[in-house]
Amino acid sequence: MSDDFDNFFDDQRPSEQPETPIYHTPEPKRKTPNVAVIVSVVLSAVMCLVVIVNVLVLATLKQSIANQYAESLEQSMKEQYAAAINEALENSDIVDDVVEQATANAVLEIESSVGNVANNKVAKSVAKLSMSATDGTSGTASGFLITDTDSTGTKQRYLITNAHCVRYEKQTRSSGGGWGGFFGTTTYSWASYSTIKCVFENDSNVYELEIVAYGAYAGDNLKAENDEPDLAILRIVGTQPSNEDHPSLEIAYSDSVISRGMEVALVGSPQGVQNSISVGVISQTGITISSWGSGTFIMTDAAINGGNSGGPMINGLGVVVGVVESKLVSDGIENMGFALSASTLRDFLDWASQAAHNELGENLTLALK
Repeated sequence: MSDDFDNFFDDQRPSEQPETPIYHTPEPKRKTPNVAVIVSVVLSAVMCLVVIVNVLVLATLKQSIANQYAESLEQSMKEQYAAAINEALENSDIVDDVVEQATANAVLEIESSVGNVANNKVAKSVAKLSMSATDGTSGTASGFLITDTDSTGTKQRYLITNAHCVRYEKQTRSSGGGWGGFFGTTTYSWASYSTIKCVFENDSNVYELEIVAYGAYAGDNLKAENDEPDLAILRIVGTQPSNEDHPSLEIAYSDSVISRGMEVALVGSPQGVQNSISVGVISQTGITISSWGSGTFIMTDAAINGGNSGGPMINGLGVVVGVVESKLVSDGIENMGFALSASTLRDFLDWASQAAHNELGENLTLALK
């Protein structure tokens, strides 16, 4: 019997009382699993997985290969640069060249540093001194500040210079002997200048000074008055220069900070040229010159001229290592200048601070740096 439900009833049968037709609902057809299809699906899934894995592996390999290539390229470029540099520097000792240039730069810096320090740090504390006396005697010298004012600004400030700058040999001509004193005699005595003033760089004020204490030296016609070095302490009276504009200078505690060959700078007013700077080296230390008073001297080849006396000799830190004194002047002598040492200056300050040794008759407290 076919599955043609259109011919469900057979019209060829004898006519009989028709039976109530029973409609047979056909049972669902059962499909037999297709193994080939299942296998295909599984294989497809496996292939997809394999493809994905391959893609991931290839991507990783690609990055690894790219990195290796980049590294090899970078190394190749480094090698090319190195080869180019080596070729350019062939037959040239680059180390020696660099060392020589660095040494030259360092020497240049050292050679100019003490002058720069003198200009930028010291010059503003150095004064140009002008002295005059009632008999017409006058002079020009240098000095430098050694103390500041106190917090109230009322404390007077002190300077250092040479004794021969503020003291002089006073000549007195006797009127006896007839012929208008022609046969008279000339006598000499030590005297202090009656007027001492000073000025500082970039400061329009003129400051009045007084002598507080002085040492001695042997002049052409007179012996030294005492056994102290050729130094003097001056005090500013009236208006005081500001600490900020004109700070005091630091004095070395001992002469151990100096040595032969060390570069120094001198600041002063040679021939009245204010705050001129000359640079040289220390030629010798520990020298004594009895005709210039006590203490020890430092010899230098730095230029010294009239008006430099009393100015500071400084090192590369701007510390005072000496006080300019004088120089030797004679045929065949060149570049032999002298400054009193820092230790001599400190000893003198200790001596002058005692009431019995200064013009004020009181014990001085000098607040040095």
